[in-house]
Amino acid sequence: MNAGAIEEGAKVATGVVEGLKSQPIALALIVMNVIFVGATFAGAYYLNIRTTARYEAQDVLIHKLLDQCIASKKTFFLAPTLKGPVHENSDQ
Repeated sequence: MNAGAIEEGAKVATGVVEGLKSQPIALALIVMNVIFVGATFAGAYYLNIRTTARYEAQDVLIHKLLDQCIASKKTFFLAPTLKGPVHENSDQ
């Protein structure tokens, strides 16, 4: 490896640390941004889990109701059919 690159990286890191020491508000903003991003990610993750569970429960209920309806009437749901042509400008 190149020892010069490591030394330059160390100088940059030292400069950043010194800059943050002289400006504590910048360090506080960085910490608050990291906390905000983490909290937003966690909130979105748990909201996604809750929403997915809700839709799965609704799907189960819908399938249960459809099974009961089909079993009780012994009919199937059919799409409606047209009996003739449909004209938009017709006064019939």
